[in-house]
Amino acid sequence: MTTNQLTTAITHTLTQYFPNIPINLATGTANPNPDSKGITYRLLSAQLTRERSDRFVQSHAFEIRWLEADNIPATLPDELFEALEAINVEGTPYRATELRWETENNTPRMLVYYTMRTTKVSESATTMQHLEQRPTALKAANE
Repeated sequence: MTTNQLTTAITHTLTQYFPNIPINLATGTANPNPDSKGITYRLLSAQLTRERSDRFVQSHAFEIRWLEADNIPATLPDELFEALEAINVEGTPYRATELRWETENNTPRMLVYYTMRTTKVSESATTMQHLEQRPTALKAANE
């Protein structure tokens, strides 16, 4: 799974759960326009770590923000938890490993972490051939 696939799945999920609320991918790290409304989200980090020679851990952290600090729906945290706890990425369900609701500079945000373990598929090796062994006569060293 790629980061783009995961980001697209989050967009789709938020759009489904909040059909009447504008959903936007944040551009840059600057604070959004104070007059903005709706939900914005962005990828905070993406990491690929090798566990073994053939096994990797993919970690993604996303920030989801409600843009109206003075008009937060009471059910918003619960609805975001429900929407993002398990998402569908091209037919495969992925469960968030952590969801955290907090406030930063009077702007509520949710941090969502998705972690996946992947295994590198190695090329099929040639199967072992049958080894035939025949006894041979040893000649004496004194002959």
